[in-house]
Amino acid sequence: MAETQTSPAVAADLAAGPPIKQSDKRDIQALLRGLKPLINLRGSIPLPYVTTFLMVALDEGKGVNAYARAIGMHRAAMSRYLRDIGDRARNGGPGLGLVKVESRPDYPRRSQFHLTAKGRSIAKDIFQQMRRASDR
Repeated sequence: MAETQTSPAVAADLAAGPPIKQSDKRDIQALLRGLKPLINLRGSIPLPYVTTFLMVALDEGKGVNAYARAIGMHRAAMSRYLRDIGDRARNGGPGLGLVKVESRPDYPRRSQFHLTAKGRSIAKDIFQQMRRASDR
């Protein structure tokens, strides 16, 4: 009886762990369904924009530093992403219009970020899609 040879790449994949469980696949499907409203904005947007938007949706009213620390990102990068998902992108073109920047009442030189009406609508769609997918 001939023994089947496993290629080194396949062996490495098998050694990395068991296959993805069906319940985990359902969670992935829920995530993909949830992200669909963001994909519908422009066809595709960079993952850092998605994570930045979700950070603001989960905890509005924070400043750049707070969001950057929460996700483990450099402040300058977070500032760029917030700008790009705001009204005007850093290149001067239109942004996604999902967040707005406001001055803090107690420290007018500091900014805080909130969802726009469009951003709230997208967040609502995301959470509804994820609930629907996880209820299945």
